[in-house]
Amino acid sequence: MSSDLRDSTWMQSGISILWDADALNELCPADSVRSLRELLRLYEAGWPEDGLNLIGKRTLVIAGLEATMDTLSPDDAVEWLEQKVYPAIRSFQDSVADGGGEAALILWFADQRRLAYTAADNTHHWHCATQHRSKSIPIGRCIWNGAESSVRKIVATGADGRQLHIGLFLRRIS
Repeated sequence: MSSDLRDSTWMQSGISILWDADALNELCPADSVRSLRELLRLYEAGWPEDGLNLIGKRTLVIAGLEATMDTLSPDDAVEWLEQKVYPAIRSFQDSVADGGGEAALILWFADQRRLAYTAADNTHHWHCATQHRSKSIPIGRCIWNGAESSVRKIVATGADGRQLHIGLFLRRIS
């Protein structure tokens, strides 16, 4: 993993996973967060400008990915992520963000504790729930398609001066 990101770059470019509620509230009001279903609809419609409603004309925040993964078996979730979600992310990067630098796609995850980095395979894993609790999904590989060595931790300074790990940032999928 690359060096920590300590500025607001993630709010304006790249593809991020965010789990810090304070950072989300700083970025946008709750009613600006869009659903995963809306992301997929926008992708299928070719990213119509009148439907994007980007926050500050640069940022799209999406919620619902983790809930959807929880409804699928781990194998089905991996296939779905690779076949449906990754193409939408890649298309957002190419079509909306002009290669990654002009807009940000932020995936909101409410529960950071289920996300873990495994150095052995250099990927972030999402730990499954319910009957699949003993398994995990290589979410980093699925949504960043092997660019995980360039992923940076998003770090913020808390009110008490402590450094907080609030998310993960990738400038662009190559």
